Amino acid sequence: MSTSTHDRAPVARYEDGLWVTVGRPERHDDGTYGVTVTFKNGTDGELRLGEEAFADTLDVEPGESGRDYAPGQDVNWLNPDEIASALAPLLPEGDERTVPVLLKPDRKGAPVTLEVTPPHPGYRETAHFQLPLG
Repeated sequence: MSTSTHDRAPVARYEDGLWVTVGRPERHDDGTYGVTVTFKNGTDGELRLGEEAFADTLDVEPGESGRDYAPGQDVNWLNPDEIASALAPLLPEGDERTVPVLLKPDRKGAPVTLEVTPPHPGYRETAHFQLPLG
């Protein structure tokens, strides 16, 4: 897997042709933030991104990746069940799927890390996308 900035959006590209792009957080009037995660299937077959009963493809962690958790950095993930349902259907070859992630931090400016681990019959490395909310 390689990560880069593509058109200013963080991107993880896997050797088999899967691309994962994370949009910039957008603040809503109610203090929540929306972030989109797009999976683009450039492989030579259908991809299973997740199953409703096993939704470890996408995870949200407060703080910065690799750092100890600090008080005041708590972030509530408001729609994990919706994302699990959106990721459950197979993603056909050449298609893409965008899922909205809805977050509510304890305070403006709290950092959050989106961890994306797309399932694979062998192994795919986890991509860590660090985003400031605010």
